[in-house]
Amino acid sequence: MVRRMLEGSFRHSATQSFAHSIHLQLSVFWHRVLIAAIVLVVAPLLIFTSRHSPIFTSRKLDWVESNTLSSLSGNLDYIQATQVVWQIPASPKAVLFVAHGCHCRATYFWDKGRTCSECIGLPEERIIVARALVKGYAVIAISSTRECWGLQADKMKVLSILSSWISDKKLGRLPVVGLGASSGGYFLSTLAMEYKFSSLAIMISEGKFKALQVRKDYPPTLFIHMAKDKRRAALIKEAMDILRRKEVQTAEVKCYQLPVTPQLFTKIPGMDIRTADRIYRAFSSTSMLDSESFMTKDGRFLNWMTHLKRHQVMPESSLKKWELHLQELLNLAYGYHEMTSLQSDEMFKWFDEHLP
Repeated sequence: MVRRMLEGSFRHSATQSFAHSIHLQLSVFWHRVLIAAIVLVVAPLLIFTSRHSPIFTSRKLDWVESNTLSSLSGNLDYIQATQVVWQIPASPKAVLFVAHGCHCRATYFWDKGRTCSECIGLPEERIIVARALVKGYAVIAISSTRECWGLQADKMKVLSILSSWISDKKLGRLPVVGLGASSGGYFLSTLAMEYKFSSLAIMISEGKFKALQVRKDYPPTLFIHMAKDKRRAALIKEAMDILRRKEVQTAEVKCYQLPVTPQLFTKIPGMDIRTADRIYRAFSSTSMLDSESFMTKDGRFLNWMTHLKRHQVMPESSLKKWELHLQELLNLAYGYHEMTSLQSDEMFKWFDEHLP
């Protein structure tokens, strides 16, 4: 009897041990399956990120708060037969002078409104101005005489307009910073030899530093450029070396390509998400975008308007109205040569750090 009881107890214990062993093995198996599944999901994401780094997160792509943009209200004046648009926040701490790129105007930086009927508010320009106003910068943009900036045609006129406007608006006690994009960057780098800026931001341009006799008191200069343009990146490195040899503070911010998404097109004032989605779908049906929605070619050399007309994404009148806006966003996504607001936090940090 005792023997039977001991054998039964042993068999029961063995059964429990076997069951426990099976349970452990199953647990280990499913644990490994779970890890493998996570690896399969995460690995492609890591590869994707390394390929396109840095990718802007959805939070980063939450471009700018609508209430910030609602504060845009540019004032259009013609001074010395030159187009000038400006806006001053309630308590300005500094003045931001903006020099646009070729084929652009001062009116591209503000939305159309009662005080600026000629303004068209391009996506990147308007966001830069909106953020400047929020950060306490009075903003003035001046149009070049011709398509691009020229020293003979523009330098003395801009110096005169900028000085008189600052005096008229009683902003003479405030420091002045400068932003120049492309042709405006070349112009600004030269203008700073004669006008006292607290600091500069030169965008998608290496400036004219090879031809300038830069002094030690030249303004601290930040270069914002697109890494895909390797030739310009090399020229910017040379410009930074010139400035450093003169003990001028300098730094760079690199910009990268972006995936084309419906959200990208909602940066256009008045663009609703449904229309933005139709635009995205029209582009997705072509070879313009790769499988990850990145531009395959520079949008400047693609007949993308034809695709939008064929898909009837919007009335032709609206399409014509937003042509420049769409072109800018495609240029931004391609990441080769375009004004960008995505690095404006770094730019305004640079300005703020160098205010007297």
